[in-house]
Amino acid sequence: MINVKERFYNRSKEISFLDHLDDRDDVFWQALNYLSMFNEEKFKEEDAYFQHARHFITARLINHILATYQLLKMGLEDESLIMLRQALELSWLLKYFINNPDSVNDWVIKKKLEITPKERRMAIDNNSNSREIYSDLSKIVHSNSNSFWGSCIGGMHNSWVTDRLFGHLLILINNIVEYFEEIVFLFDISISNSELIKKKEVTINNIGCSIYETSFLLDPDSTINKLKELGEDDVIKYLEDSYEIIE
Repeated sequence: MINVKERFYNRSKEISFLDHLDDRDDVFWQALNYLSMFNEEKFKEEDAYFQHARHFITARLINHILATYQLLKMGLEDESLIMLRQALELSWLLKYFINNPDSVNDWVIKKKLEITPKERRMAIDNNSNSREIYSDLSKIVHSNSNSFWGSCIGGMHNSWVTDRLFGHLLILINNIVEYFEEIVFLFDISISNSELIKKKEVTINNIGCSIYETSFLLDPDSTINKLKELGEDDVIKYLEDSYEIIE
C-alpha cells in the first residue's frame, strides 16, 4: 500500500536537494533575512501610505518566496512554479507603486483600486519579456494539458530543474533588492542603520555569485564567456576550481 505521507516527507529528497545547492542554501536564507530586515525599517522620509503598502506587500512576498523554495525542496516542481508566479505578481506590484507612487493612497485607503497583471508588467518592461514569463507560468497555473508533464505524487528531485527554478528565485530576490534601492532614491532616504547597510552589501555580493554559480551549472560555456566580458576572473577561477565539467 502506498504511504503518501512518507512520499511527501521523504528526507532523501531534501538531503539530495541541499547537497546539490550546497552554500547556495545559506545565501538564500541570508537574502531573505536582508529583505525582512529592510522591510521592518521605518524611514522618516518615506511616505506613510507607501510605507504601509511596501511593508505588507514585501511581507507577503517573502512568504511566497519561501513557499516556492519549500515546494522545490520537496520535489514539487510544478507546484513551486505556481507559487513563483504569485511571487512575481507581488514583486511587480511593488515595482508598479515605485513607478506610480501617487496610486498608493487609493490602494491603501479605499482598498478598491485594482492593479491588473498587465499594468504591473507595464511597470517592469512595458509588458515585453514579463508578458512571456507570465504566459508560460499561467499555462501551468491554469492546468492546461501541457502542465501535467511532471506530475508525480510526493514529488521528485531533479538537479537540472532545481537549478533552473532556483535561478529564477535568485533573480527575483535580486530584483527586490534593486527595488528597495529605488525606494531609497525615490524618497531620498538616509539609512543610518549600519547593520542594514552591511547586510545589503553582503546580500548583493552573495546573490550575484550564486546567480553565476547556478548559471554555470546550467550552461558552463556561456557563463564563462559572459564572465570574461565582465572581467570577473576571480569568479571564473572559483567556478572552475569548484566544479569539474564532464565533456
